[in-house]
Amino acid sequence: MDNQNYEQQPEQQPPPPPPQPVQDFQQQQGYQPVQQVQPQQGYQPPPQGYQPQQGQPVQGYVPPPPGYTPQQVTTSYPGKGNSVAALVLGICSLIVPYVGVILAIIGLVLGISGKRKAVEFGAPTGMATAGIVTSIIGLAGAILTVILCISCLGAIGSYAYPVW
Repeated sequence: MDNQNYEQQPEQQPPPPPPQPVQDFQQQQGYQPVQQVQPQQGYQPPPQGYQPQQGQPVQGYVPPPPGYTPQQVTTSYPGKGNSVAALVLGICSLIVPYVGVILAIIGLVLGISGKRKAVEFGAPTGMATAGIVTSIIGLAGAILTVILCISCLGAIGSYAYPVW
C-alpha cells in the first residue's frame, strides 16, 4: 500500500482576507465622518416676548427651497368608484359561469361611465380600462358558453330518437 500513487492535490490558496470594516470602506469612497451632536435636554421655548427678526427663521422650522410649491395629492376622483366596481364585476364575470353575463354587462356600463368621468377630471383611466376589458372578455366567454351548451343540447336531443 505504500507504493500507491496518490493524485497530487493542487496547492491550496490561502483564504481571502477578511472584509474591510465599514469605516475603511467609507473613507476609501470619500465619505466624511459625521460629527456627533449632543442632544439637548428637552425643548426650551424662546424667552417671553421674543420676536424673530425679519429674515430670521423660527427655531426648528426649515423653510422650503425657493420655487417649491406644495402639492396636494388626490387619490379620489369622480368615477373612481365606478372604475373599481367595473373591475370587480369584470373579474367576477370571468369566474362565475352563468351569472357572468349579467355581471359583465353591468361591469361594462360602469367601466365606460367611470372612464368618461376620469377623462373629464383628468385622472388616470387604467382601472376603468381594465374593468372594460375584463367585462368584455367575461361577456364573450359567457356568450360562448351559452352557445356551446345550446349546441350540446341540440346534439344530445337528436340522438334521443333514433331514425330507422
